[in-house]
Amino acid sequence: MELAQQKAETAQILREIAAMQDLPARAVIAFQFVAEDPAADWDALTAAAEAQGYQVAWFEGGDDDGDACLEITTPEIAFGFETLWAEEEKLTLLGAIHGFAADGWGFMGA
Repeated sequence: MELAQQKAETAQILREIAAMQDLPARAVIAFQFVAEDPAADWDALTAAAEAQGYQVAWFEGGDDDGDACLEITTPEIAFGFETLWAEEEKLTLLGAIHGFAADGWGFMGA
């Protein structure tokens, strides 16, 4: 996905969520990534993300669960579109270097 399109989609989703509920001032954001090709380097992306202070978890796919994914979680940060997008863009580019594509995000208010 092109970054401009991804940014517009993120903005739209956040507007829809904000229309349904109050957004927290601070949150932990979890970004999901899926391997774009069989050569995707799970270990390298994990190491790179952890070196930048993120937590990383791997989830195996199953017959009913879909594809395996890697989830990168931020520390608690100020929450709003600008901070969300700054994190998403940075991690999307980092993921792409290692063969991964962004596949969604979620947040938990603090």
